[in-house]
Amino acid sequence: MRRFILIIAAAAISLSAAAQPEPSGPGCKTPGESGPRNMEQLESAKIGFFTTRMELTPEEASKFWPVYNEYNKALCDARKATRDNYRAIRELADKGSYSEVEMKRLLIKYTEDCVKDDELERLYLDEFLKILPVDKVARMYIAEEEFRDKMIKMWKKPGKDNDPQRPEDRPGREKPMPR
Repeated sequence: MRRFILIIAAAAISLSAAAQPEPSGPGCKTPGESGPRNMEQLESAKIGFFTTRMELTPEEASKFWPVYNEYNKALCDARKATRDNYRAIRELADKGSYSEVEMKRLLIKYTEDCVKDDELERLYLDEFLKILPVDKVARMYIAEEEFRDKMIKMWKKPGKDNDPQRPEDRPGREKPMPR
């Protein structure tokens, strides 16, 4: 019952953040790009998955989700800029004829964007540590990777049991032995 309340609280908190426009790009799509219902389901699954994995209290969730949503948006923006610069470098290189000055400018911008991504990670690590104990921050990073892995597996195997939080994958439950 406690986890159900936590999930509901986290969902309510995130709905206010969901009203904000999101950048486009992989992992940062707006609801209209892949259907509002699918994005809402994905976000709900992510909230439930993180809240459960991190064992957030309602008070922690109310502090965590606004900061996490801000962090996610900032990372999406930074990664989109990096991807855009990479595409520009690739297009220029594929043409074969380009000025050295133009290519240097794009390469410098690309590496600056990569550094910005790292700086955001460090900045938000400090922000998360201000509002959560270190073990829950560690669980957040683990939950991000686990959720990403589950989504990749789900997309690779359509039609399988695609619930990102199946009962056997929840904390405190033993996973079945591989056969």
